[in-house]
Amino acid sequence: MHCTRNLLYFFYTCGTMAPTYRDATINSVEATATVSGSTGGGRDEKGNVYFFPDVSVSIGYWFDNEGVPSSDWDTHFKAQLWINGEQVGKKQDLSAGGPQTYTFFAHKFPAAGTYKVEVRGKNSKSVDVTIKNPPVQEKKAAQ
Repeated sequence: MHCTRNLLYFFYTCGTMAPTYRDATINSVEATATVSGSTGGGRDEKGNVYFFPDVSVSIGYWFDNEGVPSSDWDTHFKAQLWINGEQVGKKQDLSAGGPQTYTFFAHKFPAAGTYKVEVRGKNSKSVDVTIKNPPVQEKKAAQ
């Protein structure tokens, strides 16, 4: 009994494994509306997606699980969000079931323009995100 108690004490105080943090292998990246059915953007005449300033945009990405099962709570995959060459976010995620995991960053772009958005880990994948000002609504004169 004494040996078992000492073994358990060792396991809980100094024998547990520290989590492993791996840079994620980024498979793809995309920009979508954070809320389904959002009116925070649209498509231009060529079908290209755009968003409005100060509306939350999801920068979604798939990363490779590298054979790590979803039951492995000790392995975290790290990724960073870069916009126009500046790091604006970072996160750690556990793998999901299957060969890949999907997750996202939420970001609000402050002004109209085209932004180079990158998700970086072991590698980098990017997407251009276009932000346009919302159309100006004309007010009808009271009749």
